[in-house]
Amino acid sequence: MAEDVVLDDDLAPQGASLSDQLVAVLQRRIISGEIPIGTWLRHSALAEEFGISRTPVREALRILASQGIVTIAPNRGAQVNGQSGHDIREIGQVRAELEGLAAALACDRIDDRQTLRMMRSWDEFRASLDEPVAVQAERWAKSNDHFHSVILEAAGNKYLTLTIRELRRRLPHNLSFGAYAGNSRLIRKNLQEHEAITNAILAQDAGLARRLMTEHIRNSNEAIAHWVDQFSGVRPETVRRHSRVRVTEST
Repeated sequence: MAEDVVLDDDLAPQGASLSDQLVAVLQRRIISGEIPIGTWLRHSALAEEFGISRTPVREALRILASQGIVTIAPNRGAQVNGQSGHDIREIGQVRAELEGLAAALACDRIDDRQTLRMMRSWDEFRASLDEPVAVQAERWAKSNDHFHSVILEAAGNKYLTLTIRELRRRLPHNLSFGAYAGNSRLIRKNLQEHEAITNAILAQDAGLARRLMTEHIRNSNEAIAHWVDQFSGVRPETVRRHSRVRVTEST
């Protein structure tokens, strides 16, 4: 039986399992303070909220527990530990170096089709800069995912891909829009960083592409960490869910 489910979040990676998508949603809510540290997450309540069975809920909570974000207690559910700014910065340090490597490898390996996808990835978002934040968030998530995914694909290293995907499970890369929302200066700076990386890859300047991508990931993660440090335990207006992602559960 196939069941369509809509999640109120823009983080679920395309093609991810339902449990992984739930992990992304819950991570965002925990990091933003919408779900405060110390909160108990109940299987039945989550299943009812998202309109799904308890099986993907249990798996999502197990993943969060393996990441140290929650602690599971038998017959009670899972209690939120949260991710600190320090945790986010440590993840960012590793991811920045690996994505920098991906950009460097892509310089000599990217083909014409991938080049076109990379260059067009931000067109739709640019057209939404004057739109409401909800529209921007949805388009930014898609553009950001397409941009980083095509570079990783072009790098052509399966072990690099697997490692970066695992880091994204621990800290979804689309989370940074929550720190940018409502700040046009930061959004435009983020766009400029993507454009500079694109130009370096097209110029086949591996050293520059690596440095720019590394700095870009560090900047994004620092924005998230600062956001978490500033709003820990608070539900600010800028971190409300901005988009709805449709997923499918097969049973």
